[in-house]
Amino acid sequence: MSDSIFNPKLVVLSVGVWVSFIAFGWAQETLTSHQYGADKDRFEHTSSLVLLQSVGNALVAYVALLITRGPNVSVTGGVPMRDWLIAALGYLGAHKFGLEALKYIIFPLQVVVKSCKSIPVMAGEVVIAGVKHSAAKRMSVLLLTLGVIMFTLAAPAKKGSQAFQLDRKTVIGLVLVFLALVCDGIYGPYQNRIANKYKVSEFHLMLNMNVWQGLFSLVLIAPSGELTECLAFVAKHPAVLQQMAIFAGTMAAGNIFIFKLQHDFGALTVTKITTIRKLVSVLFSVLWFGHHMARAQWIGVFVVFFADKIAQRICGALGWEKAAPPKDTAKKTK
Repeated sequence: MSDSIFNPKLVVLSVGVWVSFIAFGWAQETLTSHQYGADKDRFEHTSSLVLLQSVGNALVAYVALLITRGPNVSVTGGVPMRDWLIAALGYLGAHKFGLEALKYIIFPLQVVVKSCKSIPVMAGEVVIAGVKHSAAKRMSVLLLTLGVIMFTLAAPAKKGSQAFQLDRKTVIGLVLVFLALVCDGIYGPYQNRIANKYKVSEFHLMLNMNVWQGLFSLVLIAPSGELTECLAFVAKHPAVLQQMAIFAGTMAAGNIFIFKLQHDFGALTVTKITTIRKLVSVLFSVLWFGHHMARAQWIGVFVVFFADKIAQRICGALGWEKAAPPKDTAKKTK
């Protein structure tokens, strides 16, 4: 299926992702950075958050399967357990390593590194799912990555903001973000492979990925006693329940759009949409509240939104695309 920005279905799904995850980002940041009570406690139970989002996503996916496929539906879709395990381990790693990295590095640095997510995902599609990308598509991904990095690094420094320091703490954070990128390059393309081979629906993907991720999270939590600590935190600060409910609800809503995108357009399209979403949320804030943006940031915005057209022009001028570029989809259509 075409991933052109003029595809109505792609536009609707993309907007759904953006709206859901803007709310999700607010809930996540509130949960992990807000100081609760007189003791100024912080919620640091990241494995519990992964478990919470997994349970919420799985329940929503199961209900959707019952509605769309009936009560006799196969929840695994006929996919061997081994395939679900590989994809789910990558899924868990991307979430877990990404959340842990925020404890060690400043947020702008995490955004810059994670902006490179399209590159390992594209590599994963080639190696795991057997997708062949045109030169223009590869150039487009590179331009998208450079545009987001330019937009982030060119932002005016805020008073009192932390400066970048390559110390031991930062190195640990960068290693964690790198591991998250590796996991991104595995789980998305592997879902492409599952969808192509077994013809499962987006709700099969959503249900099984989250069930296994939840089970893995529970295994991580059990020996550490984190779940008990999390429940104690909630009992001490019941106000956190509102943020947890919004966190789980917005994540589940976003997952429906994400897995539909994954199913119909492939992992690379999902990655590009979620990367652009981060820039759109910042750009909306700038336009709405009248914040200042540096000239280099506007150049970055232009590069991001016109990456496909620029890539086609460059490849055409260099003679890398002799004929009309082949369609890059994660699905093999008849």
